[in-house]
Amino acid sequence: MTEAARDTGAHGEGAGPGPAPRSLADLPGELGAGYVETALTVLRTGDPSVLPSALRGFVTWAPRRLRTPRVLAMVRRGLESDPAFRAAVDEYVLAAEPQLAELVRSGRHAEALASGESPAEVATVGLALGPAGAAAVTAAVQQAEVAEAQAVAARSAAATAEVAAERAAAQARADVEAATAKAAREQARQAADELRRSERERRRLEARVAELETALREAKASSAAAESRAAAERRRLGARLAEQRAAAEELARANRALRKPGGVDPALAEAVGALERDLGALRRATGIEAAEQAGPGGQAPPAPARRQPLPVPGGRTADDPETLLAWASTRGVLVLVDGYNVTKHPLGFGDRSLEDQRTLLVARCRRLARRTGELVIVFDGAEVGPLPPSRMAVNGVGVVFTDAGRTADDEIVARVNAEPPSRPVVVVSSDNEVRERSAALGASTVRAPALLGLDHAR
Repeated sequence: MTEAARDTGAHGEGAGPGPAPRSLADLPGELGAGYVETALTVLRTGDPSVLPSALRGFVTWAPRRLRTPRVLAMVRRGLESDPAFRAAVDEYVLAAEPQLAELVRSGRHAEALASGESPAEVATVGLALGPAGAAAVTAAVQQAEVAEAQAVAARSAAATAEVAAERAAAQARADVEAATAKAAREQARQAADELRRSERERRRLEARVAELETALREAKASSAAAESRAAAERRRLGARLAEQRAAAEELARANRALRKPGGVDPALAEAVGALERDLGALRRATGIEAAEQAGPGGQAPPAPARRQPLPVPGGRTADDPETLLAWASTRGVLVLVDGYNVTKHPLGFGDRSLEDQRTLLVARCRRLARRTGELVIVFDGAEVGPLPPSRMAVNGVGVVFTDAGRTADDEIVARVNAEPPSRPVVVVSSDNEVRERSAALGASTVRAPALLGLDHAR
């Protein structure tokens, strides 16, 4: 820029004495960067004679190397201290931006900034115009500061919005967690209430079980005592009945003798009648008269000549577990179990020791024993080992060991034959010979799987 151009810029038409131009050092870095970049261009392409002596050695440097902090600092010092170098840079700026320079020179820098010119470009032209562009430089600085403030405000608003969003999200999470915690506390309270109710119910049931067990023990003791008394009474009455029968027979013979021609002694006839009445009362007390109701002519009906097998329930077979349960529930029935024949059946416990076989069979018979009048398991005594043959009761189940010279088969058949024909007998065995011999005596027979399958029956 020539001196005349600078004077025109300083004292142009309509321009009064403005504020002193800002120093390049006073401008923010981004506003002075364009002016310094123009100075680098002049350094590389301009007349070397206008360059400060300190910068002439950098004329041949590449642009990238010129932008080091040391060279930039030397360029700024040259612009502040060398008027010729500063004038050459001003002239280059004004030549490159003639329209913007005209707006700034005429004081219309605000219009330039409003039209979209950047504060950095306006500041660069303002610096090139010297005092005439001081107001433009100041306006550019203010515009840059406003833009920076707006950017800071926008960043702050964005940060505030982000914080608010995070806080809202955190609040939402806190609300969800609070609701979850409340629900968990309610569930825990309900669980605790349910646990307390369950504990009270458990204690009540335990107390009831204890009461029932006590009552059951008392009932068993009372039943055992009553059974013992009844057995003793039956034995006593049986002995008395036998005596009375003998006496009645003797009196009957005497009565027949007295009825022969020659007359009957009235006193003796009265004594015979009294004894007959006593015998009738004794038969009624022991229940014999109810079982043997007098028939025509005062004679008791004949006892059945042969035992009859029990009927098979409808829809069942003789070897069905349900059939065995039904037969075992028959009043007065005797159930005889062929011990080792059942335990050594393929469905039994033949792989266990003899002692285990006996224990398992007794346990299997408990359910059946609770239904029947009497249940007896017969084992071959020869297979017991050192134990002597005997009879015992295990949990309500009778157990018999035969003599060493007698088989369980013979013992079972003998027991069936010894029972009166009026008593039903059930034999549990898969031995065909035992079944045939027992059936010939009127016993009901059922194979071993019926007893072994009781766990699956109703």
